[in-house]
Amino acid sequence: MADPESQTPACRPAGVKSYEQLFSSTTSRKLAKQKHDEKMFFYAANVLLVVILLCTFSVIIGAIFEVNNPKLRLSSTSIQNLQYDWNSTSLNITISEKVIVHNEDNYGPYVFEDCTAVAMYGNSTIGRGEISGGRVEAMSNKSINVVMRLRSEGLNFSEVMEIRSYAKMTGRVKKTVDRRKTIEMNCMMNLNLNRSSITDLLCR
Repeated sequence: MADPESQTPACRPAGVKSYEQLFSSTTSRKLAKQKHDEKMFFYAANVLLVVILLCTFSVIIGAIFEVNNPKLRLSSTSIQNLQYDWNSTSLNITISEKVIVHNEDNYGPYVFEDCTAVAMYGNSTIGRGEISGGRVEAMSNKSINVVMRLRSEGLNFSEVMEIRSYAKMTGRVKKTVDRRKTIEMNCMMNLNLNRSSITDLLCR
């Protein structure tokens, strides 16, 4: 009988892998899949980061170049002097107005030129006041005191006069690119001659 130790091991059929080969193959596939998943994750993360950066950059660029219209509003009024004569239909009135230039929506200052505010009764201009040029800083407001002098002779007026206060202001918003902006003030108020008061102030 042949010595068992001298017997040749049985040959493995062709195409049949050993346990070690199967384990190694499975591990390799898992590692390859893991690396693929990691690459896809980092790719998606990089794409997301680029999108966020582009959006942030667009917002910053928009804020730099976008220019909003400042606003010109009449905040308050008070009568300093009031004289009138029903017989001669004459008026002599001095009104103090507080005008506010709103520039809180802009990241650049608004530099405006001299302009004139007018007071109208019906279709007649009965007074005016000068607004000196100036500067409103970025994201802020500026108050301006305007003295309106109303004068009239031979004008038919009533106890309560509906007065329109109007002004047109031109200037530039100073940013990376200067933008010329023209703004208007258009306000209505009731002037009560007997009570020496101004009521129902409304701006549009």
